[in-house]
Amino acid sequence: MTATEESVDAARTSDVEVEASRRVRIIAAVVLIVLSTTFLVGVFGIRSPKGLDPAGPRFFPLLVTVAWLVLSIAYLVEGLRSPRTSRASDRSWFEPLAVSGLLVLYALLVVPLGYVIATALLFFAAARVLGSRQLVRDIVVAVVLAVVVYIAFTQFLDISLPGGVLGL
Repeated sequence: MTATEESVDAARTSDVEVEASRRVRIIAAVVLIVLSTTFLVGVFGIRSPKGLDPAGPRFFPLLVTVAWLVLSIAYLVEGLRSPRTSRASDRSWFEPLAVSGLLVLYALLVVPLGYVIATALLFFAAARVLGSRQLVRDIVVAVVLAVVVYIAFTQFLDISLPGGVLGL
């Protein structure tokens, strides 16, 4: 095989990989949209005499879920608009699917484990999936953020979060 033939084969392989990566991004975006829409429906199942008042228990979950939905739609649009072939694209399909899986796992574990433990695990795992390799820093940031958010919601906003195994 000549150098020219090898170059053409490498270009074809790269084009196939980019198209597969593009397709996976589109599928991941659709999965994110379906998950966020499902959670959005669940947010409206939260009973609140205050409706959508910022002091009510529905406001922040609604805010986060709507932001998740908007970003998922933007991710879909980006995937649809990306060129079908480009050697410069080295995006990975792993991250969006892994983070989606983490969010589903978080939804399943937040009640039995409790908000603090489940959220700290989510933050830590998401940091690792997204490429952080600072083990101690990731653990400290995850725990501190989870505790600070828990205190802010329960003490200052009077929003009940699952205590789980810690019994908070």
